[in-house]
This record gives sequence, C-alpha cells and structure tokens, in this order.
Amino acid sequence: MVESFKSMQPKDTFELKHSGLLSQEDNRVLNLLYQPIIGSKAYTLFLNLLMNHHEFAKTNNHFALMDLMNEGGPSLYESRIRLEAIGLLKTYVRKIDTGYHYIYIIQPVLPAHAFLSDDVLSILLLDRVGEARFNRLVDKFSIDHGHLNDFTDISKNYVDVFHIRSEAFVTEEPLLNHVKDQVEIPEANVPQIDNVAFDWEFFMDNLSAYHLNQAFLKDNLKEIVLMYHSLYGIDELEMSNLVKRHIDHVTDQIDIKSFKQQVYSQYHQANRTKHNKPKATLEQVSQHQVKNYEKQLRSQGLSQNEITLIITCEQNPPLVFLKALKEQKGGFVAGNERWAIENLKKNSNLSNSVINVLIHYLLVVLKHDSINQNLLNTVANNWAQNKVTTAVEALAQAKAFKEEKQKPKQNQSYKKSYQTPVRKETLPDWAKEEGRRKETPLSKEEQAKIDEQLRLLNEGGGL
Repeated sequence: MVESFKSMQPKDTFELKHSGLLSQEDNRVLNLLYQPIIGSKAYTLFLNLLMNHHEFAKTNNHFALMDLMNEGGPSLYESRIRLEAIGLLKTYVRKIDTGYHYIYIIQPVLPAHAFLSDDVLSILLLDRVGEARFNRLVDKFSIDHGHLNDFTDISKNYVDVFHIRSEAFVTEEPLLNHVKDQVEIPEANVPQIDNVAFDWEFFMDNLSAYHLNQAFLKDNLKEIVLMYHSLYGIDELEMSNLVKRHIDHVTDQIDIKSFKQQVYSQYHQANRTKHNKPKATLEQVSQHQVKNYEKQLRSQGLSQNEITLIITCEQNPPLVFLKALKEQKGGFVAGNERWAIENLKKNSNLSNSVINVLIHYLLVVLKHDSINQNLLNTVANNWAQNKVTTAVEALAQAKAFKEEKQKPKQNQSYKKSYQTPVRKETLPDWAKEEGRRKETPLSKEEQAKIDEQLRLLNEGGGL
C-alpha cells in the first residue's frame, strides 16, 4: 500500500503530533549536520511543521501545507520522504471516505555525538560535503577535555545529596508504573539500510575459505557492508574482494577502519561522477549478478523481453544505444538527433537508462524514423516531473503512454495474425502491434553481440 502514495493530495487530511520544541543545540545539529543530507526543501518543511505544530495538531488538509510552503504535492512528498528516511518524521495513514488521513509524528533530533558516531549518517554527510568540510564539522562538535587533565572530579552522586525512603520503591510502584504507561518517551531514529538487493549468502560464500569470526561479521561488518552497497553500488563479489584485503589473520576479524578508508577513497569520487560514466557491459558482469537482477525484475511482473530491454538500457550510453537502434532499422544517427540527445543529457537530471527507454519508445514503439526534439523534450519533461529515475519506472511510463494512445481503438476488432515472423520478436509484449514494418537485418557483429547477451540472460533465467 505504501508504494501507491507517490504524492500528497490537497484534499487528503493530516494531523501533526510533536513531543516538544527543539533546543538551541538541536537547531544547530539540524542546520549543520542534517540539512546537507536532506536538502533545503526538506529542511524548510521540517521547520514549518515545528513552527506550526499547534495549528497542525488539529485536522488540516494538505492544501494548507502546500499553501504555506508554496510547493506542489510531488515536491512536498519528496521532502517528506527525505525526513522519514533520515529519521526525523514518522508517517501513518488510513483510508477514509473522502480519501486518506495521515498522522505525522515529529521525531527527536539526534545529539551531535550520536549523529557522528552512526556509520550511516556519517557516510551520508561525508558523501555530501566532502572530507575537508566534514572534518571541520567534526571539530565544531568536538568537546576538548584536555584542560581537565590536571584536575580531579569531585562531583557528588545523587545518593550523596538526595535521600529516598527505600520502602517508597514498593509502596509507590503502582503509581510509577501508571506514569510509565501514560508517558510516551520518543526514541531518536537513524536511517535503516535495506538489505533486500544484497545477496549476503553469496558474499559470505566468497569469504568462507578465510574462516572469519562469524559473530564479528554479523554484528560489526554487515551493516557497514550493506551501507556501502547502498551508497556506492558495490556488488557482492567486489565487496568480498575489498574485505579480503583487510583481514587480520591473527584475530580472524576485519580491520574496519582501514576497510572504510579504502572504500571511501576508492568509490567516493566515482560515486559523484557515476552518472557521467557508461556502466559495465554484460561481458563484465558475473552471471550471478545477472541472475540476481533478473529475479528482482521478474518478481515485479516484468516479461523476459521487458527484462532484456531494461538491462540493455542500463548498460549502454544513450548515443551508443541510439546508434544500435538506428542501424537495426537500417538508418543512421543524424546530426540533429545527436544534438537533441546530448542537449537532453546536459539539461536534465534523467539517467542514461531512462533516456534509453525514451529513445526506444520513440523509435521502436511509436515507430518514428528519427528523434523528434519537441516530442523528446515533452516526454522527458513529463518523466522528470513525475520523478522517473530508473529504467523500470520509465518502462512503466512508456506503457501508460501506449495504453492511453490506444484507448480510442479499444472498440475496434483486429484480426489476429498467425504467420511465422521473419525473426524472433524482441519487443516487450505491450509494444507489439500488427502491421509492423520489416526491419533491416543486423550486421553479423551486432547479431553476435546480441545473441551473446541473450544467452547470458537466458542462462540466468531458470529461477
């Protein structure tokens, strides 16, 4: 149910619950440590919720919040989920007659020492601000106890000053328990790492020959490994190779500090420029990874043809993908098409895989002979505004466009064709149409490459 709430609808109602105001130190931590991670819009939303908590404690509709923030539903939704992910907000929802009713519960801000001691939050902050500024922020919140080295702590304990009747613990126990039940003590939250996409068993198999301390791996290393996988996209095989370099063969444990340092120095810069670099080809990806990824896509209800299209779109730069499609159709990439794709890449935040799905939609599904810049930009703007970030999401958008385009034809009857096709159909099921123009056969080299891709995919498909 949660995945269906992709925006905040104006008519839907909400109420806000809050345990107390922020201290001056809370505001300092929120501004210097949280804001670089969540961004200015989410930071502003959090402050507005705090400043208007008395008004929002009563039922309001989302239009009031949109008017206050001067933001639309999708933008506010994006800010809200950032607050949820970082641990500053809890959201609950239930269906009502007029739509949905939400309850937002503001969560406590972590103290600076707890924030900086948490691996997930520290790495997120480090990734956003860089090492130099990160070190300056650590210095800002560091407490220097060096000047106390020559002093003796003579602070009194509470039992030295306050005296409590021992029988009070027994006689007043019912009252104390009642107070505990009535008073809700909120606990500060930290981001949780989702380990669904990481095959921990495969990762452990690659380390089995080293007889590592299993308890140490589970309690000390697992969360760090999942965090780096989530942030930098390091796969199981690559991660296990990194870990092997930092094994202490005396203790059968991992030098966590040196492991962290290597991952950051090796992948941080690559992570910042990853959208400008072509991804690995299928020949560079292990069959295990292909199999694992195919399984994830198939679980979402995608057909094998759709999975093949998604993987191809994710592993090729847009101009390479465009050239392959045009040559398959017997054409060539015109100068204005190259310029349109390069301009789209420069001016939009769409990923390579999303742009590739868009190219496929225009040239193969709609059967255009060439890229129309106006249509390209129109669809790209629609996808950008709908927060389309992956090939899977782009494919869903393309299918929705296709279904919308075919609506006027729903009452017409079509004669099915049972003729044997000239060559195997590689389009997804939703893109198949009759009367398709015969495409120019592939060159031997291109055919061999695609055959090899399909072979690898098919080998991983028996799940």
